[in-house]
Amino acid sequence: MKGKGILFLLAFVSFNIVSAEYFIDRTIVGTGIYSSGEFSVLFVNVDGDIREMAPCATTERFAISSTAANYQDMVTLVMTAYAAKEKHVDLLVSNSCNHWGDAQDILGVKVGIIPW
Repeated sequence: MKGKGILFLLAFVSFNIVSAEYFIDRTIVGTGIYSSGEFSVLFVNVDGDIREMAPCATTERFAISSTAANYQDMVTLVMTAYAAKEKHVDLLVSNSCNHWGDAQDILGVKVGIIPW
């Protein structure tokens, strides 16, 4: 039974990686934090082609909720990249809008020239 649980976990992780998308070499052109009282959400707008965004992202922005384990790290990286006008920002995103109903979920942020 233990082996089946590990196999399921590997399949789940693989599925999430396969379903992730990248937005490469972007510049963050807008960002903001909204507090609902129960949690906060970091919103991010980027330049460039965004036609590949999830259909649920009707506001054409990305989001991550303070309920996510990496929220504080994401806020730090995003705000630093925005302030520096960094032109090499990569977003790893899922094809969902769970953090905020009309903004695509951010899974990771990479700033500068560094491989994932």
